[in-house]
Amino acid sequence: MQRIEIARRVSDQCGLLVPHARQVVDCVIDLMRQEILKGEFYVSEFGQFEVRWSAPMVGRNPLKPEVEIAIPPRPKVHFKPSKELAAAVIKTLAAKGLKE
Repeated sequence: MQRIEIARRVSDQCGLLVPHARQVVDCVIDLMRQEILKGEFYVSEFGQFEVRWSAPMVGRNPLKPEVEIAIPPRPKVHFKPSKELAAAVIKTLAAKGLKE
């Protein structure tokens, strides 16, 4: 879903004009970004975003498998859903008859 789609839904549900809803969505996303860049961001009943570092790895070029390439560690954003969100997803998928 793109920001404008989120803004339109916020506009419909909250009675805001779309440009105002877009400003709210942009502000919330920027706030989330700033907090994630600090290392961790938690939204109750939704989940937690945190920065984790990947381990260094050795990669290979498929065309030249004898050549090894060192892949340095890098930061990745990890999301862990809250218990409430995870339960809601399971309940919704079970109601639709969807499984793994």
